[in-house]
Amino acid sequence: MAVLAPLGLLGAPAGATSGPSAAGPLVRGVNGARFGVHAPIRVVTFSGASYSLAIGLAHHAVDGTLERPSVMCRTTPGCVAAVNGDFFDVTPRGAIDPGDVVGGIIQGCALVHTPQISHQEVNLDTHTVSQGLNWSSTLEVNGTAVAVTAINQELPMRYPGVDLPLAGTLLYTPAYYIATPWAPGWTSYRFAQVDPTQSATTINATAQLQLVAALPHPTHVAPGQVVVVAGPGSPLGALAVGASVSLATTSSAGCNELGGHPILLDNGVPSVVSRADTYMWQRFPRTVLGWTASGSTVLLTVGGTDQRAGATAGQLIKILQSLGVSTAIDLDGGQSTSLFVDGRVVYHPGNVERPVATALLVIAGASPTTTTTTTTVPTSPTGS
Repeated sequence: MAVLAPLGLLGAPAGATSGPSAAGPLVRGVNGARFGVHAPIRVVTFSGASYSLAIGLAHHAVDGTLERPSVMCRTTPGCVAAVNGDFFDVTPRGAIDPGDVVGGIIQGCALVHTPQISHQEVNLDTHTVSQGLNWSSTLEVNGTAVAVTAINQELPMRYPGVDLPLAGTLLYTPAYYIATPWAPGWTSYRFAQVDPTQSATTINATAQLQLVAALPHPTHVAPGQVVVVAGPGSPLGALAVGASVSLATTSSAGCNELGGHPILLDNGVPSVVSRADTYMWQRFPRTVLGWTASGSTVLLTVGGTDQRAGATAGQLIKILQSLGVSTAIDLDGGQSTSLFVDGRVVYHPGNVERPVATALLVIAGASPTTTTTTTTVPTSPTGS
């Protein structure tokens, strides 16, 4: 049976202290003074098969639709701990498409979000990291292959002060992305999935779609539908309502992946963080996911105040190495940093836990293939 390993088994520095423990995961505190870190450091670790990681997507209508890691955990069966996930942003109220997460998401083998910018990835199943998300999607329209640059495929998410559902994003071209999901002269082609039991963007699979409508404006879509946005001259323009097309999505990535930035350690090799990445060279609260060489999972949070207290990338790497971590990626930090364990928020840097777009959930027992009910809604890219 798997155990939530005490930090000492991972080579914790002298001065590590026990945090609260109950039936759920064990959280430990680490004295970071010898690394130059004077903010609180907390670590949750587990090994074996009795616990697993799952990706939580903000969608639960709980606490006034505030989507916090604690909310996502409390409303997910078997969840015993959670931290915030990938970087995200929200555009001003009234914008056509509020913002959302930055990196790629594959959940239950379905591509639900592709990177808005160059972003690193972590594979939750293989405990590996990569520099980007490898993917492509192509429509076959009357025998012609049409590369997809914008296709809606993710769940609705809501934030206070935003008057439209937030949703994950379009599938963008690998290197760049379009600024909005619709522009003057463009058309929103709404398709229904012929087989609604499987996501239209299941990787390395082909889905059959049927055209429902061609609209000269952005559109929200219902569950089981997909909207592809295309400009003038697209072969989609020749389709009549009721016409069938196929959508093929391919990727060499795993079935459960989440974005992050940057990779801190890769198979024991520390990453060189660019001096231009001021966010990582300054002190900020941090959230990190990593694994030891023996396969133990480590979730680490560092408290602090943006640009004044917390940890730099170099300090994070030294702390992780002291814990025996060999592979690790930085997740969203700053005011998003949050740790929820055993029914209570153990740490967050502000007066209230911040709403986020994604979370990493620790699940007791088998990991669910998905923690959500699929719906597709358009959105636009924003910064992190």
